[in-house]
This record gives sequence, structure tokens and C-alpha cells, in this order.
Amino acid sequence: MPYTPSDLAATLAASEESNYVRVVADWLARGSVTQTAPALTGDRLRDALVAAAVAHLARTAGISVPPWTREPGRILDAFWHPGRNAFFAYALAHAPAEFATRGILIERDSLVSV
Repeated sequence: MPYTPSDLAATLAASEESNYVRVVADWLARGSVTQTAPALTGDRLRDALVAAAVAHLARTAGISVPPWTREPGRILDAFWHPGRNAFFAYALAHAPAEFATRGILIERDSLVSV
């Protein structure tokens, strides 16, 4: 059964912010790209994470990135980095483009599910 962007949004909504990276990494390992936009959650961070994850998965799978992932409501106004401030520059340099352009600085290596 596919793990949809709506499922990712629901899982993020039920999770603590400290677990968001792990949730997204898990979704990237099992998720599916849909051209239909999931409903906005009302939380810009969650909505940006869903859009970034879907765009990243689409690019790595070689399929077209859904246009809804570029909607303004799915992009943060300021960067979000889940780690310590000392690692901000490293995250900025090593975040996948699909995440960084949506204001999310998660290092590529952190997005691998273990």
C-alpha cells in the first residue's frame, strides 16, 4: 500500500518536531509521489516538509515534480534547521535543493532511513 503525501502530513501532525527528520526519512524510503496536492495542515513547517519530501522523491525517481510542491503556502519565509546552530552552515551547504529552496535545511545524510 503506498505511503502518500497525505499520510506523511498526518504522521508529521502526530509527531513531535524533534522527530520530523526521522519521519521524513522513513517516508522517503517508502513514500509515493502523487500529482494531487494533500490538504494544507495549517502548519507552514509541516506543509513545507511534505512539499520538499515529495519534490525530492520525484527528482530522485526521475519523475516530474508535482506543481503543488511549489505553492507559496508550502515554502517557509525563514530557514528551519533541526540541529544545533553550530551546524547551520554545514546544513545550508549539504541540504538537497528541494529542501533548501523551501527553507528547510536538513543534511542529505540525515534523510536516509536506517
